Amino acid sequence: MKTNPHRLMLSLFLCFWTILGCQPEYREDLDYSHRVLQTWEIDEIEDGVIVQFEEVFWEPDDTISLRELITEGLVVDGRDVLEIGTGTGLLSVLSLRHDAVSVVATDINPAAVANAKYNAAMLADDRSLDVRLVPKDQPQAFSVIRDDEQFDVIVSNPPWEDGLVGKPLDHAFYDPEFELMDSLLDGLPRHLKPGGRCLLAYGHRPAIERLRESCQERGYAFKILDERTIEELEEDFLPGMLLEVKVPL
Repeated sequence: MKTNPHRLMLSLFLCFWTILGCQPEYREDLDYSHRVLQTWEIDEIEDGVIVQFEEVFWEPDDTISLRELITEGLVVDGRDVLEIGTGTGLLSVLSLRHDAVSVVATDINPAAVANAKYNAAMLADDRSLDVRLVPKDQPQAFSVIRDDEQFDVIVSNPPWEDGLVGKPLDHAFYDPEFELMDSLLDGLPRHLKPGGRCLLAYGHRPAIERLRESCQERGYAFKILDERTIEELEEDFLPGMLLEVKVPL
């Protein structure tokens, strides 16, 4: 039996109403066709919850240090921000709420694009988030970023392991042949403003070691913003480790 799309949209809208404890404003520019997997209460947002769509992955412990830096470290205040692989849109929402001048978010998963737009609409007041869908045949980090676009801060909680992608959700876990990592590093000289910061959260030691080696090969500055060392980590671990990459001036 086919699902009536209007009935499904109404069901989802009523679900949001129940979850949030009030009736959200209906928006023509939002996609209500996705089912809600769950909602998250996080310390950084006291006046709302993060809604997670069914086809979108998010693990809150991945980005604890990165979220803290955004909310308490003034790294996005007055700056242009790019988030690569936005997922639920949390990092972008926090950037908007902490006075970023502009925020662009990208994702290859259509459900994540819809999810980020929804959360930004509910949690970032009237401030806009520019969310862009990455084509499946162009999975590189900057494929939907114009050649002349530059950012003060680039953030990402990228996929951690080399592996095959079979469905959109798999992009949250696997970076085939680390194409995303390599394309991100290769694009930094063009898209990161002089003195800008690239902040990445990883919870997989082999990926961090590869990132460090790749930065050394390119002559980039690589810094661990964490009390832990790479050597003491398990292969997979939480919370994720915050890493900073800078391009020499």
